[in-house]
Parts: sequence; structure tokens; C-alpha cells
Amino acid sequence: MTEPSVMFAGRFNGPPGSANGGYACGVIAGHVPGDLVEVTLLSPPPLDTDLLVESAGPSYEVRRAGGEVVAVAKVVDEPVDVVPPVLDIPEGAVAALADANHPFRSCFTCGPDRESGDGLRIFVKRLPGQSILADRWTPDDSLAADDGVVPPEIVWAALDCPGGWAAFERIPGGVAVLGRMTAHIERVPRVGEQCLVVATSDWRDGRKIGAQSALYTAVGELLATARAVWIDSTV
Repeated sequence: MTEPSVMFAGRFNGPPGSANGGYACGVIAGHVPGDLVEVTLLSPPPLDTDLLVESAGPSYEVRRAGGEVVAVAKVVDEPVDVVPPVLDIPEGAVAALADANHPFRSCFTCGPDRESGDGLRIFVKRLPGQSILADRWTPDDSLAADDGVVPPEIVWAALDCPGGWAAFERIPGGVAVLGRMTAHIERVPRVGEQCLVVATSDWRDGRKIGAQSALYTAVGELLATARAVWIDSTV
């Protein structure tokens, strides 16, 4: 029996030369039977490379052809806390990081150099008097098949970087990379459906920083929620 494989197409990059962490985790999670899947990235997920997905007891390992384990995934049962929605984003809300200081300008989710219809262009903003970051997002038709439904891995990508920017708030001027992500999807949005992404960071322990994010419709229906561990790469 042939082992299943995954590949992260070049469009879905995060840091230069590697896949967007949330997108990669979402693709991997699609090969793990369960409603709540945790994916741990052990090295930057490579682009345009066939990776094998192998069962390893209660978990699944994602390997390069030479045997290096890139990621490990498993089903977990600890519920993901839900970040509450913020339905009103003030017009003057400021982006969490100015374009000029963006470390990954071509990132599929949050890169300012990506055009509409190519990247997600989710730029979470600081909300006055709150620890929650938020932005509006409307999926375009480049993100879905003919049925108009956005695939789960795009939802994982939309939840990823907002949590990262919340983690960055704990390391002013620093950079972190995704280490682990767990997501639960209530339902996926459709193309053209107005959505809202919110995120916050709730802890730090050494180089590890915890973050939570959630995706809502414009009227506050919960679509998906996630928790993540980010690794401070400036230490």
C-alpha cells in the first residue's frame, strides 16, 4: 500500500523558501482522522517537495524522501479556547506592524507584497484598549474549487499569521516562527463571505509564546478557532 504524500505549492509560502506554517499544518491535518488535530513543525516545511505521511502509532510523521521528519501530527482532546469576536474595527486602527518592518513581505497570509487574488492580505490591527488584534477578510475565488467553498487549509492559513502577530507583540522588534498549531473548524466560509479574524497572545515561557486566534463571519458566527506555539527566533 502506497503511503499518502503532501506537497506545498510555491504560492503558499511563508518565510522565503518555506511554506506558510498554518497552510502546511492544515494540509497535514487533512491526512489525520479526527476533528481536533495538533501539528508540530520540526523544520521549515519545504515548497514544491513531495513529503510522505506515515502512521507512527498514535501520531503521523511527515517525512522527506531521505527520511528527515518535517512535522508530526496527532489528534488531541483538549478544547481550543475561543477568542471573542470584535465586530467593530475602528477606521483609525493601526496595523500591528508597519509595512516597512515586515519580516516576511511575500507571506501568503500577511505579506504586503502579495496582490489581491494571490495572497490573503490579512493585516491584523491593534484595537484601542484591548489585547486583541483583528482584521476583516473576504475569501476570493482563487481560493476555492468550483463549488465556491474555501478548503480547510486556507482557513488554517487565515488563523496562522494573526496569532503570529499577537505573539510578536511580546517581542518588540523581534521575529518568531510557528512551532505548533491546533485548529478546529466549525464550518469553512464560502467565496465572497465577509469574515473577521481575531487573535491574542496569552503566555510566554522562554522562547515559546502562546497565541490564540479565531475566524468569524461579519455578524459573529464562529467559523474556526486555533491555538499555537510560536518560537522566538531572535533569542
